[in-house]
Amino acid sequence: MSDLEVREIDPSEYGLWDDLVKSSPHGTIFHTSDWLIICRDVLDEDLKIYGCFKNDELVGGCSLFIRNIKGILKIASSTSKLTPYGGLVIKAFPNAKERIRVQETHKIMNSLREFLCDQNFDSMCITLSPNFLDVRPFTWNGWKSAVFYAYYVDLQSNIDENISKNIKRDIRKAREAKINTKRFDDYKIFYDLFSMTFKRQNLKPPVPIEFFRRVFEFIESKKIGYMLVSETETSEVVAAHIRLYDKDKLCAWSAASNPDFRKAGSNTLLYYDEFKKLQGQKYSYMNMMAANTPRFTNFITGFNPKLVPYYSISWNTKKDVVLRRLCNVMK
Repeated sequence: MSDLEVREIDPSEYGLWDDLVKSSPHGTIFHTSDWLIICRDVLDEDLKIYGCFKNDELVGGCSLFIRNIKGILKIASSTSKLTPYGGLVIKAFPNAKERIRVQETHKIMNSLREFLCDQNFDSMCITLSPNFLDVRPFTWNGWKSAVFYAYYVDLQSNIDENISKNIKRDIRKAREAKINTKRFDDYKIFYDLFSMTFKRQNLKPPVPIEFFRRVFEFIESKKIGYMLVSETETSEVVAAHIRLYDKDKLCAWSAASNPDFRKAGSNTLLYYDEFKKLQGQKYSYMNMMAANTPRFTNFITGFNPKLVPYYSISWNTKKDVVLRRLCNVMK
């Protein structure tokens, strides 16, 4: 008989979840209840956090957003818009031997897997953080897995020695255009640039301005990030980056720029100046998260980053598979 109990975590217990996220190697800022609540409130998501308890200790869990598709399909996803990772978080076992650590971790994961499969979801997709490497308790039981990639820039390396000729050229162009970088906290300015990026592609922004307002409030209240901008000599902001502190790393969460200044090197200069200022500080890497899109990859590799894999796991009922195939045929 298992000594583990899995159940939904009540909002009054979110402090327990946040403590687990903070102590676990799998937890990121995107797992925190503050972040999940922003997604829930602004994007009208149905949020569930399931916890695995051993006696009264929370030893693992999984955050999910639940969506009903036209009353036909009930799907669960660990991610939401502008939220790259989420889902499973397991307690750390730092002093345990590998055999014991694997046994305990797999036991928790199997309990969570079995519970999730009993929730009558037609499909589930859980995109894990880069530190979550062992998905075998799921794949051994019929779940599918997929691999994705992030780029980590080493903030303790010699930036000038690592950048490419193209990056150096763009930096020189930006300097000649008298573009400067600085910290600047104004979510409205960022959203204006963010909207420009999508307008150029005849697309609507994926999130409303309220999402950024709430994120900026979160950043300010918890002191967990900042915004950098590039501006012209007339103080026009032409590029902006939002960074989030994520334990020993920085997360390059969101970036936006004025398309009219794409060739001015303003975006490149923003990265370069930031990397230079971060050298010698406590953060080892910046997670650029840009390795799955070819046009971003070509740019980021100019900073000589490290390629880091991360995984997603998914499960689908026959009903979900059939309906999706029918939809594809109709399209």
